[in-house]
Amino acid sequence: MAAGSKHPLPMKEIRAYWHLLLGIILGLGLGLVISWKIAPQSSPANPPAHLRDDFKDSYRALIAAAYASTGDLPQAKNRLAELNDPNSVETLKMQAQRTLAEGNNPQEIEALAALAADLSQEIFATQVTATSTRFLTQTPRIVTPTGTFSASTAEISASETPLPTLTPIPFFTRTQPAIATPSQTPRAPFVLQTQDEICSTNLSEGLLMVYVSDSADKPLSGVEIVVSWEGNEEHFFTGLKPELGRGYADFAMQPNKTYTLHLAAGSTTASNLYAPSCQDKEGHHYWGSLRLKFQQP
Repeated sequence: MAAGSKHPLPMKEIRAYWHLLLGIILGLGLGLVISWKIAPQSSPANPPAHLRDDFKDSYRALIAAAYASTGDLPQAKNRLAELNDPNSVETLKMQAQRTLAEGNNPQEIEALAALAADLSQEIFATQVTATSTRFLTQTPRIVTPTGTFSASTAEISASETPLPTLTPIPFFTRTQPAIATPSQTPRAPFVLQTQDEICSTNLSEGLLMVYVSDSADKPLSGVEIVVSWEGNEEHFFTGLKPELGRGYADFAMQPNKTYTLHLAAGSTTASNLYAPSCQDKEGHHYWGSLRLKFQQP
C-alpha cells in the first residue's frame, strides 16, 4: 500500500461509535419525556402578597382601572384579597392620597378613590340596621339678606328616610347666600347650587361639607375638591366616606380662618367661607359648619 494512505476503521470500532451515538440520543429523548411529561418541574409563582410595596401599588392601580372598566366589584375584592392588606379600603385611600401628592395620573386617583368608596359602601350596607340614627340636628339656620332664622330641633332617623340614601342634615336653600359671593365660571362643569350654615352639636368641629352630583342629581364619587386659605392649599375627594353618601366629602375648618373652594374639574368658586358661630340650648358657644352642594348643569 502506498505511503500516506488512510486505513479504514475496523467494523468493531464503527459499531461502537454507533452504539455511543444511539445511547446519547436515547438518553436525551428519555430526559425530555421525564421533564416534560412524567415529572415536570414548575417554578413557584410569586403571590401578590410577597411583592414589593411599589409593585403592590401598581397592582392596586391595575385592579382599580379594571374595576372602572368592568364594574365587577366581587372580582376586584378577590384580587385585592391576594395582597393581604389589613384594610383594603384604607389602603386604597392612602394610595390615592399619595398618588395625588406625587402629581401622578388623575384617572388613576379617581379609579382608586371610586373603588375605595364602593368597597366601603358595601361594607357599611351590611353593618347598618333599620333603626340606626345618623344625625340629631339641632337648630339649623338659614341665612338670608334680611336676617338669620332658626328652625326647630329635628331628629332624622332611618325610619323616616331609608339608609344609605339618607341626607345627614335637613336640606335648606337660600335665594341669596350671605356667607359667600361665588362667581360662576362660564360653562363650568359644576355649579354651586346651594350653600347653608349648619349648627349641630353632633358635629365635633366646623366642617366644609361638600356634596357633588351629576345633572340627574346622582352622587358622584372620586371628584377632586380644592380648598385654599392664607397661601395654603389642600385637595380631597368625594366618596371616601360612603356612609354619608358617595358624593360627599368634608374638610375641617379652623376657627377664624377664611377659605376658598372649587372643584378641580371646573366649577363655581365659593369664597369667603368660614365656620359660623353657633350656640346650644344652654347658651354655650361652638363652631358650626357650612354645607355646599355642587351639581352638573
